[in-house]
Amino acid sequence: MTRSIRIGDIGNYCEQQVEQLLRATVLEADRKIKERTPRDTARLMAGWQWGENASGSTPPPPGDYRGVEPALTAYNYQPGQEKLGNVYIMHNNVEYAEPVIMGTGLPPSWGGVYRTRQGTVPGFPDLVAREVQRFVQTGWEAIKRRT
Repeated sequence: MTRSIRIGDIGNYCEQQVEQLLRATVLEADRKIKERTPRDTARLMAGWQWGENASGSTPPPPGDYRGVEPALTAYNYQPGQEKLGNVYIMHNNVEYAEPVIMGTGLPPSWGGVYRTRQGTVPGFPDLVAREVQRFVQTGWEAIKRRT
């Protein structure tokens, strides 16, 4: 079905399309990173937060987060209101996030070997970033075809 857009409205239409892609990208990245986050108590998974033009917030308190639906947690913005020109940062301030996620500074009890129950690989956020990049490229191509 062809959509008719007045010439003066093309810029607004394109901006809306790209902002929809931005919103979908935040949700996709959030889902993928949480899926791959190692979890014993799931606190690390619950610690992922998004910031708009900022990062830095307090991690979830120690506890058992298993069985809790991992909602998108935002710092300094309202999810679903993403706008072009802002920077969206995903971060995790749980004190053991870096060693577990990146496989650096491993606890002595790990014997120098990266390990998780899910078989997650160290540095998995980089793998997720590449997947999300492909998601954005595919979405952008779809926008260009529609416009």
